[in-house]
Amino acid sequence: MDKSDVPRRKKFKMPKPNLNVSTSYKWTAIVLILSFALSVFFSFVTSAAMESLEIGFAFILLLVIIAVNILFDMIGTAVQSAEEKPFHSLSSRKVPGARESISVIRHAPQLANMCCDVIGDIAGIISGATTALIVAELVAMFNLKGMLPSLILTGLVGALTIGRKALSKGISLQNGNTLEFRGRKRMYFFQHLKK
Repeated sequence: MDKSDVPRRKKFKMPKPNLNVSTSYKWTAIVLILSFALSVFFSFVTSAAMESLEIGFAFILLLVIIAVNILFDMIGTAVQSAEEKPFHSLSSRKVPGARESISVIRHAPQLANMCCDVIGDIAGIISGATTALIVAELVAMFNLKGMLPSLILTGLVGALTIGRKALSKGISLQNGNTLEFRGRKRMYFFQHLKK
């Protein structure tokens, strides 16, 4: 077969999304330092709290940490999926919170990084450490042996966190504009309440 008979493949270059997003090395450095400081601080606070808490309150603390993880993941996803265009119309009509929403959407990569990665990952690390401390307490209280208590509790925490995050991601992606607007309206209300 002659090479001239083979159809030539056209090179197709995938266009980049029309987004106003750039990589910021300064932001990356800030996130690194902030993540380290917050991880150390919250790990210390959680460990100190766990030593003085009863096992029932320790479980409540664990559920609160998981809820914070899910909530901030939902906020970060909603901000990323929100579109700026509808808020321009609301802003022109002077609807409270619309201008704030535009500002937040323009800074979506940084805010999503802060919510999903920094706070979400720190909450994940702390929930793991809290789970380990709860398991150690249960093993000491009930004289349990083997890895089964650790495996069961770790599996439950992982399933609860990942399952709820999967559900919240769908809600956030479908309702990004609404969730973003509700959040900004509340912020607008509290900002003007102080004045």
